Amino acid sequence: MKKAQIQIYETIAVLFIFFLLVAIGFIFYARIFKSNVDIETYESSQKRSIAIAQRVMFLPELQCSEDNIIKDNCIDLLKLEAAQKVMKQNEIYYYDLLEYSTVNASQIYPNSQPAQNLYSRSAQNFKNSFTTFIPMLLLDPRTKSNSFGILTIKTETK
Repeated sequence: MKKAQIQIYETIAVLFIFFLLVAIGFIFYARIFKSNVDIETYESSQKRSIAIAQRVMFLPELQCSEDNIIKDNCIDLLKLEAAQKVMKQNEIYYYDLLEYSTVNASQIYPNSQPAQNLYSRSAQNFKNSFTTFIPMLLLDPRTKSNSFGILTIKTETK
């Protein structure tokens, strides 16, 4: 009778240790899985930020063109002024393109000028915020002069 009771206690102890190890392994796996999901979410947010920056760079509302030939990394200052008004009037359309972001253009050379806000829509409870700086050529078609500027795109993701 005592030998059987000892074997039952041994079996219960072995099962307890086995389930304890399984629980510890499950907790470890869950933490690793959560960290991988967080990393993938962060990378996805970065990719979305880059995609929005590319959309802004290639907006026809801002691009310079001469004889229907588009210049890369160039913003027409007349189009920039008009685009500010158009983007404010058509916020829903531009939200589909630019989501939660802030787009500013500023001249830095030869004369530094304050940033002009093209589009601004911010998320209330965002997790990540990425800022992209893109050097651009600013063309003034009235005087046919060029200057250098920076296009600042700040994106927020939930």
